[in-house]
Amino acid sequence: MKVKILDERESSIARILLKENELLIAQAGTLLAMQGNITQNTSFRRGLTKSNSQNPGSMPTESIFLTEFRGIDPKNEVWLAPSTIGNIIIHQITNYKLITVPSCYLACDGNMNLFFGVPELKLPYNTQGLNLLSITGKGQVILNGLGAIYSININGNYWVNIDNLVAFENSLKYEVIQQKLKGLRSWWAKPKLFIKFTGEGKLYCQTHHAKDWGHLIATKLKSK
Repeated sequence: MKVKILDERESSIARILLKENELLIAQAGTLLAMQGNITQNTSFRRGLTKSNSQNPGSMPTESIFLTEFRGIDPKNEVWLAPSTIGNIIIHQITNYKLITVPSCYLACDGNMNLFFGVPELKLPYNTQGLNLLSITGKGQVILNGLGAIYSININGNYWVNIDNLVAFENSLKYEVIQQKLKGLRSWWAKPKLFIKFTGEGKLYCQTHHAKDWGHLIATKLKSK
């Protein structure tokens, strides 16, 4: 499988070349176009997390639809376009498992395994945790983000706003840190949540996140 990223500045597109019997696992709904003799099969993955409510147990949180593309002929093409406006990057998994935010997952080699629930980020003021998508095996993973994506090779400690997280290698240890706000804003605003990473490994972050982006767009809309 060969991947080429087109138009890397604002609205990136991934062009994947599939040989005979090669398999691509992509997030459903991201198909832009395809060429050749290709079969498709869509499946559903759902994560479970423990509830902090009075009724203990497990409840569904994150979920994702996946589409498998398998090449039948020697030469096939699949074009993927993510739902958000931003960059696409390729991560090569060799030794360490990759943990990613489900919305930032675009596609990966078909010989890799994807599953929810390990690890789970426990949010201090939320009744649920944040399930993350774990990817194991060896091969290429295609990630997308809102805005630009930047990578950091961590060696020590690094703090990241939880809303800007894209993915990280499981060689990194992590904990959620709640930052208390001071002043007038602290009366109504929720505390900021950061993830503190420790150790050695690669981390990916995005420059924008959906909450602030959606609020900015909403302020520009006129009511009818």
